[in-house]
Amino acid sequence: MRGLYYFTIDQRFEDNPLLQKAVEECEEICFCAKAPSSQWGYFRQRFTWESLEYLKRTLENNNNTLLILENPLKEISLASFDRVYICKMETAYEKEEYSLVPNELLVTMRTDRLSDSPPTPLPSTFTPFRKIVETSYTPSPFTPSPLQLGKACSLKIKTCESPSLSPFHPSSSYPFKGGEHQAKQRLSHYLYRDQLIEHYKETRNGLTGADFSSKLSAYLALGNLSPQAVYREINNFEQTVLANESTYWLKFELWWREYFRWVHDQYPHLFFLNSGIKNPAKQKAQIPNQELFSQWQEGKTPHPFVNAFLREFLATGYMSNRGRQITASYLVNDLQLPWKWGAQYFEDNLVDYDVYSNWGNWLYIAGVGNDPRPNRYFNPDKQQERYDPNGAFRKIWL
Repeated sequence: MRGLYYFTIDQRFEDNPLLQKAVEECEEICFCAKAPSSQWGYFRQRFTWESLEYLKRTLENNNNTLLILENPLKEISLASFDRVYICKMETAYEKEEYSLVPNELLVTMRTDRLSDSPPTPLPSTFTPFRKIVETSYTPSPFTPSPLQLGKACSLKIKTCESPSLSPFHPSSSYPFKGGEHQAKQRLSHYLYRDQLIEHYKETRNGLTGADFSSKLSAYLALGNLSPQAVYREINNFEQTVLANESTYWLKFELWWREYFRWVHDQYPHLFFLNSGIKNPAKQKAQIPNQELFSQWQEGKTPHPFVNAFLREFLATGYMSNRGRQITASYLVNDLQLPWKWGAQYFEDNLVDYDVYSNWGNWLYIAGVGNDPRPNRYFNPDKQQERYDPNGAFRKIWL
């Protein structure tokens, strides 16, 4: 059996049951991945390149290699393979891409999720969903790295090369490199070495530094870590070290991530529409003013706290969860600009971009998603007084 394995959002060697399946079934196997888009911002490109380069080195250490291409499923002749393995996504762009693979060749597995299926019917808000799933959930068993990859197939094809990289901004809250090894190091640091998870609920709305939150989001987005692996390690920490409200709260956030995936699959087209998935008649007024939007992007709005977050984003490709809520609310409610403009801007530039979490959260803030409250507003003055009363965060970025 000759197989093609296309790494998408499962860029890891360990704890990857689809990879294990491919290796078990194929005597000869070719590995490929898509190069980061030149339309993305520098930091998203950088992190993705680092992830792919680490994966490539791992495969080379196992007598194989990784073909990094602009359009793998178009550049590789699929007719020469018996199977094509993909951690499949259900979003429209990806589904169009995967349609290039004949159905009889395609083998897929959803390894980016905690569970294989959602509650039926899917609750319209998060809390009922969480109460159903968290009580009976058991993470999937750990899958070790493949011992052998089989014979490497040789394809004469020009691959993409990673660009040169610049140093991180000295005040970046996300000074992390992509890749499976870095992901496991970060998880170990946050849970076991410094046991920062013990205070996660109290520190998660912090604004500066690397350790106020787990910073696992980019690793999860690319699949350097599986959500099951993170969940298993939290359970292990609770059983061997400490269980408290903070350890629970990190699992709580994983369930939010999970929920947005199932919401998308229920409303795959509405998920990306201005009117969202509910109450289209009550959609907020939107004024498509490009000049105002440019001021928001550049951190040149009338509000300094909002500006600080957006300038941090320009300089680092990262923004705290609190910052994302405040800047999104300001764009939608104060500037009355289209929420989709903000969602697309985040998509292009976030180092930890995840299609489901990004668009699901923007729907939520815009009042056309899964928020049970009709008008959720983050008053920037009150937020500044609460989270940056002494101006320390503003001083860094303004």
